[in-house]
Amino acid sequence: MSRRRSEDGGRRRENRRAREDYAFEVLSRRAGHPRRAELRDLAQAWTRVGLWPAEMEAWIGAVGVNGAAIARDCLTAGIAVSAMDIVLDGMRVKQRLRGGEPAFSVLARVTACGRSLSD
Repeated sequence: MSRRRSEDGGRRRENRRAREDYAFEVLSRRAGHPRRAELRDLAQAWTRVGLWPAEMEAWIGAVGVNGAAIARDCLTAGIAVSAMDIVLDGMRVKQRLRGGEPAFSVLARVTACGRSLSD
């Protein structure tokens, strides 16, 4: 049984490493020219969000390379990446989030309008 646990733990580390490598690749294409260490930190932050590769790429496109915390907060609040282009009070959701408005504030704003930001 302990061998199985160590095998499972090894697979999880390999999967996490593969996701981190993928995040590093996506970020290196989108981030301009940051140092390798900065890219690795960003990749680790995006990996901690726990998204599948296609989801990660969509969120990076929506909230930017530094937006891992925004994506995490949106997922916690139930805000889908597909909602990023919805306009609320004259401003897109992604602009509000990038500008520093908390995800739960955006959610409250949309709820007050009788709309939904989930899939």
